[in-house]
Amino acid sequence: MKSSKFPLYVWLGAVPFFVANIWLATRSLPERIATHFNAAGQADGWMSRDAHVYSFLGLGLGMSAFIVALCFAIRWLPPAKLNLPNKAVWQKPANRPLALSFLFFHAFWLGTLSFAFLAAVNYFIVSANQAAASTLATRGLQITSGLFIAGVIAWSFLLVRFFQKTKPAKTSK
Repeated sequence: MKSSKFPLYVWLGAVPFFVANIWLATRSLPERIATHFNAAGQADGWMSRDAHVYSFLGLGLGMSAFIVALCFAIRWLPPAKLNLPNKAVWQKPANRPLALSFLFFHAFWLGTLSFAFLAAVNYFIVSANQAAASTLATRGLQITSGLFIAGVIAWSFLLVRFFQKTKPAKTSK
C-alpha cells in the first residue's frame, strides 16, 4: 500500500524550472534593484541583483524542502501525538504506513505550489525593475497571493478529506 509518487515527479520537474526562472528572469536587470515596496507599490528597499537571486533561490528551495522534510519527519512522532480525523483508524499499525506515505507525498504538492508562488512574486519584482518608475503591480501580486492562499486551502481540504475516510483505500504500487 503506497501512495502515488506523481507529486514527487512534479516537484522534481519544478525544481529546475524554478531555479531557471529566477536565474534567467533577473539576468537583464541592473546591478542594484528594488526588492521591497510599500503598500502603494513604490520602491523603498534595494539590494544587489545577485543578492536577490540567491535570496529567492534560498527561500524557494528552503521553504519547499522544509515542508517536505517536516511531513517526512512526522513519522517519528508517537502515534498518539498526531491529531487526525478518524484517529482510531489511522493509528492502527496496519494503516499508519499508508497515512504517513500519503502525507509525505502530498507535501510535494505544497512544495510545488510554493515554487509557483515565489516565481510569480519574482516576476512582479523583475517587471517593476524594468519599468521606469520601479512600481510594483500590487493588484497582480494580490491576485497571486489570493491564488496561493486558495491553493493552500485546497491542499488542506484534500489532506483532511483523505484522513476522514473510515476505511483506508488500497492504492496501487
